[in-house]
Amino acid sequence: MKNTKEIQPILTAIFCLNRTDARNELINRICDYAFRRLFGANTNLLSLACIGQTKESMEQQITELLEQETEFKKYLEEYKK
Repeated sequence: MKNTKEIQPILTAIFCLNRTDARNELINRICDYAFRRLFGANTNLLSLACIGQTKESMEQQITELLEQETEFKKYLEEYKK
């Protein structure tokens, strides 16, 4: 797999976005499993960081995370063409 360093921020984004509005329990379980198996970590602190966040504030933070840790912005620019 190419660019495996991007896995953690991408999973973080998915997990946190799933914490807003309608939550999908299967997505929560898959992300938790991935954090435990891939990184030897759990999602407890991440869950606490999501408490009280609005969808808009969460999206802003996720966008910043993805811009800093991945090439997602570049992907979006290329995808628009």
